[in-house]
Amino acid sequence: MANSLMKNITVISVGKPNCPTKAVKQIPIWVETKHKKQKLFDILTSKQHFSPPTVVYVGSRLGADLLSNAITVATGMKALSIHGEKPMKERREVMSSFLMGDCPVIVATGLLDRGVNLFSVRQVIIFDMPNSIREYVHQIGRASRLGEEGQAIVFVNEESKNLFPELVEHLRSSGAAIPRELQNSRYTVAPAFRGNGQRKRKHGR
Repeated sequence: MANSLMKNITVISVGKPNCPTKAVKQIPIWVETKHKKQKLFDILTSKQHFSPPTVVYVGSRLGADLLSNAITVATGMKALSIHGEKPMKERREVMSSFLMGDCPVIVATGLLDRGVNLFSVRQVIIFDMPNSIREYVHQIGRASRLGEEGQAIVFVNEESKNLFPELVEHLRSSGAAIPRELQNSRYTVAPAFRGNGQRKRKHGR
């Protein structure tokens, strides 16, 4: 697994709305949906690849709750979820636990993109690709603040096929090693996306 993770590291640039931050290293990994949980558990239990505090991004509120529980059961580490259905008081408690180091992993929806300072975070895992490249850039940008180096591990499969052309363009322009399955996908080769690179939105945040 180490080789599959580390050989795909690349540094990407920022500054424009849809450009990732220069200090973030992207590691795109092709992972079929049924294998995503186990791949995540492997990363979180690897001394080489786990760099807490870590934010894991998912596409739905229910997914955040279920995955945070699954992480705790599978790895024994404390993991909490944060999303728009949680009361503000509970969200503050989750963030306090995370930022104080009591909880090494939080599982979040895109809610965490908005107005939350996470200066200590150096690792983001995109478990579910978001609905647009703009959201994707915001999420991986959480791995770097004030120019500090960070890492974004990105799970990719055909669930996000509408984003493939734009995603590949980003990776290619930054010199990233693109997973073979993504590179050769018919959704990458063909102009299979609408101009804004958006796909059908998942459940609420």
